[in-house]
Amino acid sequence: MKKNYFITLLCFFAIMQASAQCTTSCAYVASSTGIGSSTIVTLLKPTGVVANDVMIAAIHSGWCGANTIVPPAGWTLINSTSNTGPGCGSTSTQILLATYYKVAGASEPSAYIFTGTSSQYLVGGISAYTGVNISSPINASSSFGAQEACANIVANSVTTTAACTRLVSVFVCSVNSSATNIVPPVSLTERLDVGNTGNHPWGNENLEISDESISTAGATGNRSAALTGCSGLSWATAGQLIALTCQTSTGINDVSLSNSFAIVPNPSNGIFEVSMLEKTTISCNMEVFDCLGRNIKQTEIKELKTVVDLSGFPKGIYFVKLVSEEGTVVKKIVIQ
Repeated sequence: MKKNYFITLLCFFAIMQASAQCTTSCAYVASSTGIGSSTIVTLLKPTGVVANDVMIAAIHSGWCGANTIVPPAGWTLINSTSNTGPGCGSTSTQILLATYYKVAGASEPSAYIFTGTSSQYLVGGISAYTGVNISSPINASSSFGAQEACANIVANSVTTTAACTRLVSVFVCSVNSSATNIVPPVSLTERLDVGNTGNHPWGNENLEISDESISTAGATGNRSAALTGCSGLSWATAGQLIALTCQTSTGINDVSLSNSFAIVPNPSNGIFEVSMLEKTTISCNMEVFDCLGRNIKQTEIKELKTVVDLSGFPKGIYFVKLVSEEGTVVKKIVIQ
């Protein structure tokens, strides 16, 4: 068993080193949304966020005047997109989409308050990801504001410089209709959709965040989200694309670190044991992902041996991510 385990481990790392394609890094963790007042919006920390996860926050400000968003401490601006539209009796009225990122620390507050500098109704959301390269989390970003009668919302293409990124799209719409819905393209998986109804005399604010994995560097192309329920009404839209840099390194240091952990048996019937082979690595966070990059299980490991039960999941290949003070390692587990 031990010999087979190390053969499997070495083959796994050889495959990862030879491939420039994405594995399971930059996986989605969770999201949260908030409907604010005319000056602030409060967003809860998404469930399951741990140290070194990257959170993307998007704040949408409504109509009838210019606004600036003041983020809480620790959040860095990615992009700020404004657009004008025929609301409040003027063609110069403005909506705003501001995006920010934050690398989660060892201790995070339960909520974050974003503040507007003028009286405009706010909605917002946070989408969190694990496996992002925290030394340079934002690979590229773009924005676009459009004003066409119920046409698609466009987010301009970005050109990435890394072979493995997660493309996060943010779309917003202010429209004088509570029935408006933002529908992302089929390549994207929707992570959050939030809107207010009746909070503003000239429009309702709608915000949607979705994402997809990109496995090659270069131009991504535009992404366009469809709108429903806004025909013939006063409205304005904006969109942004944000490419997150994923962790892909599997060099000698990673292989050395991986020898501090063992997963047995492998393959298994869904029940296997994660063992700490060195006491210096006794405390770590464990996450399990399926082949689509979905986070299906997470826990904190504090014992030398921990039993993991995936017997309720379909047979196939899964990935176990272990994060300790010494670094991060991802291992493959086959469920038969």
